[in-house]
Amino acid sequence: MAALTTAKTQPDGSELRGTARGGLVNLVGAAVAGGGGLAVTWLVAVALSPAEAGAFFAVTSVFLLVVALARLGTPTGLVYWVARLRRAGREAAIGSVLRTSLWPAAIASAAAAAGLFAAAPMFARPELVRLVACFIPASVALEALLAATRGYRRMGPTVLIDKLGRTLAQLAALGVIAATGSASVLAVTAAWALPYLPAAVAAGWYLWRHHSSGDPGFPDRVDARAFWGFTAPRAVAGVAQIGLQRLDIILVAALAGLGPAAVYTVATRFVIVGQLASGAVGQAVQPRAAAAMAAGEALSARRLYQESTAWIVALTWPVYLAVGLGAEWYLRLFGGEYATEDARTVVWILVPAMMVSAACGVVDSMLAMAGRTAWQLADVTISLAFNVALNLVLIPSLGVVGAAIAWSAAVLVNNLIPLTQLWRTYGLHPFGALTRRALAATGLGFGALPLAFSGLGGAWALVALAAAGVAWAVALMRHRHRI
Repeated sequence: MAALTTAKTQPDGSELRGTARGGLVNLVGAAVAGGGGLAVTWLVAVALSPAEAGAFFAVTSVFLLVVALARLGTPTGLVYWVARLRRAGREAAIGSVLRTSLWPAAIASAAAAAGLFAAAPMFARPELVRLVACFIPASVALEALLAATRGYRRMGPTVLIDKLGRTLAQLAALGVIAATGSASVLAVTAAWALPYLPAAVAAGWYLWRHHSSGDPGFPDRVDARAFWGFTAPRAVAGVAQIGLQRLDIILVAALAGLGPAAVYTVATRFVIVGQLASGAVGQAVQPRAAAAMAAGEALSARRLYQESTAWIVALTWPVYLAVGLGAEWYLRLFGGEYATEDARTVVWILVPAMMVSAACGVVDSMLAMAGRTAWQLADVTISLAFNVALNLVLIPSLGVVGAAIAWSAAVLVNNLIPLTQLWRTYGLHPFGALTRRALAATGLGFGALPLAFSGLGGAWALVALAAAGVAWAVALMRHRHRI
């Protein structure tokens, strides 16, 4: 892998075009999933009391943490191995990778579901925990099966089945429940969890129909030790990554109460828009980055990283800056009880941290596709430990503001450490010319100018943001072939 920094291979334009097509498909799905996620949060906030909404957010966070544990890191492992085997012309070995990964994940997810079901009395709302536990195997299967299709460089199934199908099914079910005017937290939780089952079935059907088993006359396989040697560190890192995103909600619920947990969740939900955009681009980049790094194609890997970062900045910084400047209006969308001083402070603390995260691009994916999952595990473990320690210290005294400080600090640690490793070891960094232009343009158009106009009144800042949004959309369309 050291040859990556000295390889002379020129960047392949087809790689960027393929990444752009996959990224565009994923971004459409991410837009729906991000908007759907905000809509789900809004429906829950308006249909339930803050205490019941807090119970829902805490239980679904527990569900996502357990799913991250039960999937054993298989999504990243499958993308990595399937992409590399196809690049090496070893299609026949893909079947061994599927068998090596999917059966252990299935067993682990069943065990995790049983364990969470049995542990339900330990939680404030055990009936909700038992309900979501039943859908853990379906969620694990969904993520693993779709990851295998992404290894084939097929982004469509992930978008159609998960980002569009599952998200819209959740939204439709919750909308029907909210429209009846008699929503209960149990019904809302069931409506959120149930779509995982048909989505998993659809993902399995697609992979079965399109997977090529290779030529049986030339048997080939990947050794289980090699597969799990790469994937096992990622299994722990995946749990820690979800912990960074969700554990604070659980800790706020435990240390401050379910009502504050609902306020904190609402105040931080804008983050999922940026995370989904980054994830969409990252899923398109992963298989191509794995193949480029396996072949020692330094310039191709660097260009993939830098131009994908420009896309992420162009898509997320306007959202983050708009939410930061319009925090009051954003929070009031969910109801007056959520537009508190603490909630506004949470938004203002998180916005700068998330902007730094976006500027680092898909640093986590690049480190994983370089085969450095052990480094990735160490980095995210340090970040999670930092997050938990700060939460335990700050939440009792500062409440949701303390949780926001802890999360922001952990986000910075989780991005800057791997960026340093990637830069020093492989010479890879996200700050290419296109990235620098995107940073400058979005910072000026959505930050400096609206902030200057805010001196004339809050309404003028919103007018400036709207004008910047129109200008930005025109610029993106005009230069769509470049980016």
